[in-house]
Amino acid sequence: MIRVLPFLLYLWLVSLHQVILNDATSIYAATINIPAVVVILIGLYKSELDACWFGFMVGVVTYAGIGDSMGWYVLVMALLGYLTFHVRAKVNLESIYSRVLLVLVGVLIHNVAVLIMAGSDGVFYLLVTGVVTGAVYTAVIAWVFFLFKEGKITAKKLKAIF
Repeated sequence: MIRVLPFLLYLWLVSLHQVILNDATSIYAATINIPAVVVILIGLYKSELDACWFGFMVGVVTYAGIGDSMGWYVLVMALLGYLTFHVRAKVNLESIYSRVLLVLVGVLIHNVAVLIMAGSDGVFYLLVTGVVTGAVYTAVIAWVFFLFKEGKITAKKLKAIF
C-alpha cells in the first residue's frame, strides 16, 4: 500500500489540475500540460512497468469525459510513459537541460497527437498558438522543478536574495 500512495497523490494532482487549476494557470491559449509532465517524470524516475500503467491511469483520469475516442488518448499517454523510459535508458540525462528538452519534446508530441485526434478546424493556427506555446510553458515549469530537485534553488538561497 505504501508503494501505491505516491501514485495516488500524483493522480490526485492531475485531476485537481484538470478540474480546478487548468484555467487559472493558463496564459491565453498556452496551458500547462500537467498530465504529460507527470507521466514523463514517472518515466524518468521509475520503472518501465510503472511508467506504462501510470500513463494508462493518467489517460483514464484526464480523458474520461471524451467518450468513444478515449481509448486513443489513453494509449497516447501510456506510450508517452513507455517512450520516456526507453529514451532515459538510451540517452545521457545528467544535465538539467537535457531533461528539460526531453520534457519539451514529449509534451510537444503529446499536444500534437491530441490536436490530431481532436480533428478540429484551424489546425495550423492551433499548432502555433496552443501546442507550441503550451509545450514551451510546460518546459519552463519543468525547468523550475528540476532546479528545485537538483538543489540549485533552495529556500536558504531564496532567503539570501531577499
